[in-house]
Amino acid sequence: MASIAKYPLTDVFRAIDETRYWFSAPSRSLAEVIRVFEKLGAPKSEAEATHFILQGIKLLQETDFVQSVLQWNDPKCIADVYGKVIEGQPWFIKFRIDEDGVLEEISFHPPNKSMTTVNGTVIF
Repeated sequence: MASIAKYPLTDVFRAIDETRYWFSAPSRSLAEVIRVFEKLGAPKSEAEATHFILQGIKLLQETDFVQSVLQWNDPKCIADVYGKVIEGQPWFIKFRIDEDGVLEEISFHPPNKSMTTVNGTVIF
C-alpha cells in the first residue's frame, strides 16, 4: 500500500497517553516480549511487558514505517506496520486506530522476516 502511514504518530501517542488502547491479541505480544527478555536474562512481568510495548510504540518515528496492510480482507481495517530496534532487539510493530480513536490490533514481537523501513533500514 502507501509509503506514508495511515495513522499519524501524534494520534497514536495521544491514544496511549489517554489510555485509549486495546490489545486484541495480548497473549502473543506480551508472551513474545516476556520470552525475549527471559532469553536475555532480564525477565519482565506482564505489567512490565505491557509498559515496554506501549513505550516502544511511543519511540516510533515516521522513518520507522514499513507499510500499511489490509486486515481480514476488510477495507475498513487497515493497520500500519513499523520496524524498530529497541534495547538492541528488532521488533515488528503493527496497530490501527478504530473509528472511536482507540489504538488496537497491537502486535509487538520479533519479526518473522526482514522488513525495510521507508528510510531504507532493514530490520531483522
